[in-house]
Amino acid sequence: MALKVLLAFIGTVTLGIGGVGLMNIMLVSVTQRTREIGVEKRSERDATIFFPVPCRAMVITAAGGAAGILLSYAVSILAGRITFYSALAKHAEAADIRLIVSPMILVVATSILAIVGVISGMVPALRAANLDPIEALRYE
Repeated sequence: MALKVLLAFIGTVTLGIGGVGLMNIMLVSVTQRTREIGVEKRSERDATIFFPVPCRAMVITAAGGAAGILLSYAVSILAGRITFYSALAKHAEAADIRLIVSPMILVVATSILAIVGVISGMVPALRAANLDPIEALRYE
């Protein structure tokens, strides 16, 4: 039980760090597009400026989540194929390691990932939506 708690803590911290990295990527994207956002703010609603940033963050999050799920299944299958001493002993099983990807843990991790992705996309989107058009057009 203690091992599960430790691994859950490590996984949550890892997802949080990934969220900070994603937020930085989105903030750089907003900063690079500051002049473009200033031009858009003159003629368009804030929603038109707001929604592309979290959508982009969610696409990146979904791609990373899918890659993580595939990688977890690949590691669990490959780790089970490693031959250890017990496989060489008489009356032993094929391997000592049996990794099983729990559906419940998969759902919890995906939920945390979705929340982190939404938050990481919302902060830069709010920053883009609140830009002053005049200051944005002056930005170099």
